Amino acid sequence: MESLEIVKNAIKDRVNIDAIKYEDNLNDIGLDSLDLVEAMLKIEEVLNVEFSSDEIVDLKTVRDLVNLIESKK
Repeated sequence: MESLEIVKNAIKDRVNIDAIKYEDNLNDIGLDSLDLVEAMLKIEEVLNVEFSSDEIVDLKTVRDLVNLIESKK
């Protein structure tokens, strides 16, 4: 599964939004810090990788999240 699709699925599990775009700001689409952590846990489970809290705290956009995932592959 493509990284963007994994991110979209994890975000949609946390917030009620139909369309998620690559350039979306995570706060603007309703993803608060707790939702982000929960989404990251789901992504870790799907990809069998781990993210540090330092990596997660710097995420601002969907693009940032996708880039982080790509760096772990």
